[in-house]
Amino acid sequence: MITRRLFATCAVLTAAVAALTSCSSSAPKPETLPVVELRQEWFPNANFAGEVSASKRFAKDEKIQLKVVPGAEDVDPIKVVLSKGADFGVVGGDLLVAAVAKGAPLVAIGVVNVKSPTCFLVKAKSGIKGPADFPGKRVGILAGTNTERVYQLMMKRAGIDRSKVKEIQAPFELQTFVLGQYDVRPAFIYDEPVSLEQQGIAYEVIDPTQYGVHFTGTVYFTRRDVLDAKRPLAQALVTSLVKGWTYAIANPEASLADVLEAYPTLKAERERRSLQLALPYFSGENGKPLTASAQTWQSMIDGLEEIGVIAPHSVKVEQVWDSSLVEHANAK
Repeated sequence: MITRRLFATCAVLTAAVAALTSCSSSAPKPETLPVVELRQEWFPNANFAGEVSASKRFAKDEKIQLKVVPGAEDVDPIKVVLSKGADFGVVGGDLLVAAVAKGAPLVAIGVVNVKSPTCFLVKAKSGIKGPADFPGKRVGILAGTNTERVYQLMMKRAGIDRSKVKEIQAPFELQTFVLGQYDVRPAFIYDEPVSLEQQGIAYEVIDPTQYGVHFTGTVYFTRRDVLDAKRPLAQALVTSLVKGWTYAIANPEASLADVLEAYPTLKAERERRSLQLALPYFSGENGKPLTASAQTWQSMIDGLEEIGVIAPHSVKVEQVWDSSLVEHANAK
């Protein structure tokens, strides 16, 4: 009798173990999920929040491993993606439009900043209030960046003669402005202002949108062939990023903690203030992260044509922007 009971018990345990093994083997393990790399444009900072939270909290649900690869001053994500060093990248929307106008087979699949965070800083006691005060002043230029094109269009639409302005090639570091080597500093609203605040330097912000300049900031992009051949992966990436940014906006402290865990050399106090200033720029149109209207894209295309960055009618919105992945992600 005892032998029969032991046999029956063993049989039940064996079946249970087999069932558990079957269940666990059917679920994909993290190491078996495809890796999707996202090449960033800049060094790690608080504005990686949506991507890092997407990687840590949501990518696995979309059956991918999301790897956020930091950028640097000398990294051009467009060149990296075109050379197939990566399939997905982050770059200024104006730079993407300019590349597509020249024939690059690239397309944006999400808009990180529907409004460009580009602004211009002056010291509080400078007396400079806007472009009308720039003649006779020293204005810093960050050549080749989103800020340069925003500056060009702002000056044109404000009707300012740039020959009367002393334009100076500025380095990325801020100390030259702090030391007074020039009067107007191109900046991102959530970067240089934080540095000035930490140094106790009073400043004022000149907002280009007040002068009719409406560019996007950074966008997520890929090659056309990737969108054709790897659409499910692209969709998984975009859905993860929508979830990541939605989470970061609703839970900024928790998302910041994700960033600090991923990049422990960052300073929490600085990044917290940076994220506080940045979050309104990541909310998307109508409160939906990664979204942007065709009108928003057309406004930027028109501006780039106006300052001669691209030839008239050289690019259409549908050539640079595919909203279908974002729409699907938000529908979910």
